[in-house]
Amino acid sequence: MNRILFLIIFFPVSVAAIGQTSDRKAMDFFYSGMSSCYSKNYDRALIEFSKAIQLDSGFIQAWENRGVTKFYLKDYAGAIDDYNQALKINPDDYNTYGRRAWAKYDLDSLKEAITDFSKAIEGNTNDAQFRIGRGEANFKLKQYQGALVDFNKVIRFAYGSREQRQEAYFWRGFIKIDLGQRTNGCLDLKKSGKMGYNKAGEVYGIYCQ
Repeated sequence: MNRILFLIIFFPVSVAAIGQTSDRKAMDFFYSGMSSCYSKNYDRALIEFSKAIQLDSGFIQAWENRGVTKFYLKDYAGAIDDYNQALKINPDDYNTYGRRAWAKYDLDSLKEAITDFSKAIEGNTNDAQFRIGRGEANFKLKQYQGALVDFNKVIRFAYGSREQRQEAYFWRGFIKIDLGQRTNGCLDLKKSGKMGYNKAGEVYGIYCQ
C-alpha cells in the first residue's frame, strides 16, 4: 500500500451532529489527542482518546481517531475494533468503512477489505483512494478484471489526484504484465515513473528492459 494514503486515512474527524459530545472535558482530551497524533506522539494520543471515550462512550470522533492512532501503531485488529464501535454509533459514516478497509487489507483479510472499500465507494463522490485500495486487494487475489475497473476509473482525467493516478498506472501496468500484455504494461509503468512513482522505475527495470 502506498504510504501516502496514510494522510488520506488520517484527516481530522470534525465534531459533527452524530456522535458529538457535550462533555467539555472529553473535548479537551480529544483535541489533546489530535495534537499528539499530528506530532506523531501516538502513544500519548492513544491515552488522550481513551480518556475522552471513558467520559463519553458515544463520542464517535474519539473512537474513530483512536482507531486511526492504533492503525499508525500497526495494531490493525485494535483499529478495527474502534472503527466497529464508531459504526455502531453512525453506520452511515462511509469514510470509516474506508479506514476499516485499510486495516483489514493490512491483516490480509482481503475479501472483507473489498466489502468495506465498496461500502466506502458507495457513499463517496471523491472515492479514488478507496478504488485504489479495492484495486490492490483484487490484484492480490488475482481478480484482475475487478482491479482494472477501479484503476481505469482513477486514471480518467481529473478523477483522481496526480499521486493517485500515478499509483493507478503502476498497478494497471503490473496487471497487464501478469496478463501477458507486456508492451502495454510497460507503457503504464513508464508513465507512472515519469509522474514520480519511484517503485514504477524499479519494476520497469525488472520486467521491461
